[in-house]
Amino acid sequence: MKQLLNRPVLLALILSVPLWIVFGNYVVAIMAALFISFLLSMYNALRVLQRERAEERDEPPSGESQ
Repeated sequence: MKQLLNRPVLLALILSVPLWIVFGNYVVAIMAALFISFLLSMYNALRVLQRERAEERDEPPSGESQ
């Protein structure tokens, strides 16, 4: 799933098929799938950046020796 979140266009194509069945219109399904996939990708990127920032705060500065 993480790899799909890094590729929003591929995720949108996969999501468009079930949404096509739900909406009955492929144009609306692909637009909704693109919107959903880019939101999920953006959420994943923000989560990764926040985790990296938290890890940087927890590490002691590299210049200090004990």
